[in-house]
Amino acid sequence: MSIAVSADIKPSRLLLLIMGFACLCVALIGVFACLLMPGQLSWLARGVLAAACILAAAIALFLVLRDRKTVWLHISGTGQIRVVEHLTSGASRAKPQVMKAGLAQLLAGTTIWPGMLFLRLRLENGKTRTIPILSDSVSEDTFRALSVACRWLISHNTAKARMLEK
Repeated sequence: MSIAVSADIKPSRLLLLIMGFACLCVALIGVFACLLMPGQLSWLARGVLAAACILAAAIALFLVLRDRKTVWLHISGTGQIRVVEHLTSGASRAKPQVMKAGLAQLLAGTTIWPGMLFLRLRLENGKTRTIPILSDSVSEDTFRALSVACRWLISHNTAKARMLEK
């Protein structure tokens, strides 16, 4: 059986919606803490708490929006992972511009659930990258193939580690 799979992973709209709702909740908690806690804290302390919550929500939303890039992931039959980040111009249907490309290694902490994959990868430059893959990021068949390939890689890496320990 070959585990080779290629996938064009688009940013998940569902994940963006969930993160946007979480940021809104944090901001509203700050506002409600400012308005609904009379007598327990001074106005200054409540104002600082509200501002901190709103600032934290804005920063979190900015970071989520900044990391929304389309990623092409290729896992070869031998288990080698190649990651290519690219930017597509929204107005035209031109070929995507490659931003970064390189080999990666699947790390421990990769999460594989039936409807969600969080791939932790160590890139060639030593940085760690987490790629969230939800069911709306790829087609159903591609999601299934990625899940099988990642499970195979995890079991293969675990077997290699056990052999090295002996």
